[in-house]
Amino acid sequence: MPIYEYICLDCDNRFDRLWPTMASAQNQQPVCPDCAGTSTKQTVSQVAVLGALGGLTPQEESASSAESARAASYTSKEQIDTLQANSQRKREQGR
Repeated sequence: MPIYEYICLDCDNRFDRLWPTMASAQNQQPVCPDCAGTSTKQTVSQVAVLGALGGLTPQEESASSAESARAASYTSKEQIDTLQANSQRKREQGR
């Protein structure tokens, strides 16, 4: 059963979803548990390795940084603007 991480483009909520099969994860769009929005995008999950090193090896850290940079290059300016506006709105509502 795969677990995928998502971000809601409507409310900027990050959540994960456990799918029964990999095929179901590819064929269905998850709904945001906070706002019930259907405008969600799968994100790259951060990984922590527990062991003697207590974290990622230098090679894993480099690969993770490169993957994050690749993922960021796929995000359009409009999506970034929407996410930033949603984050700002959340901060203002929290005050």
